[in-house]
Amino acid sequence: MKRHRIVPGIRRRASRAFSLIEVAISIVIVGGMLVAALTTVAQSSRGLQRISEKARGTMLAQQLMSEILQQTYEEPVDTPGFGRESSESGGDRADYDDVDDYVDWSSSPPEYKDGTEIPDTDGWRRTVSVQRVTSGNLLTQSGIETGIKTIAVRVSYNDVPVAELVSVRTDAGSVLFDIALPLSQ
Repeated sequence: MKRHRIVPGIRRRASRAFSLIEVAISIVIVGGMLVAALTTVAQSSRGLQRISEKARGTMLAQQLMSEILQQTYEEPVDTPGFGRESSESGGDRADYDDVDDYVDWSSSPPEYKDGTEIPDTDGWRRTVSVQRVTSGNLLTQSGIETGIKTIAVRVSYNDVPVAELVSVRTDAGSVLFDIALPLSQ
């Protein structure tokens, strides 16, 4: 009987090779890690986009609030009333001369006071609300003149609120509050 000699290195090399099952498991593991990595990158990118939208929305709100606060508390020319007077057009802010002229004003896309569109603002909207409030509670609306008005500028992008500024204006001056709105998912 003839004996076959086993070469010592051959058996070791054979045990180092991957089986089909090991390859399949490796592919599943690597695929799962790739999906997790891509999901993390996508969430990070969306987070950066939200930060950018918040910053741009805040700048748009600040620009409009600054414009409003430069106006007088009460109508300087015509008989004082709440809202726009007959000499002030509804769409063009160039004639606005007191803070309550901005009652329920809205623009999409945002525009400068002279009516020209602010570049690269498609999808953005700015709205303003002005209310008379009581001195005892700034959240309580008043139907009569109290010497105190709240002005709120809200900015949204693709109908999602991104920024809001609120100012309390009195016939003696104004105070600015910055209110951050949570972003919708």
